Amino acid sequence: LSGYSQAKLDAVARELNERPRQTLNFETPAERFQQCVALTG
Repeated sequence: LSGYSQAKLDAVARELNERPRQTLNFETPAERFQQCVALTG
């Protein structure tokens, strides 16, 4: 991974987290995470 900049790694992570998943009822991992965090507060 040292051959990639932090900005590139961040962009890939963002792309993966914003991709809807069938296993999450077509929500994105980021959306599901936000829902879980909201329930704790």
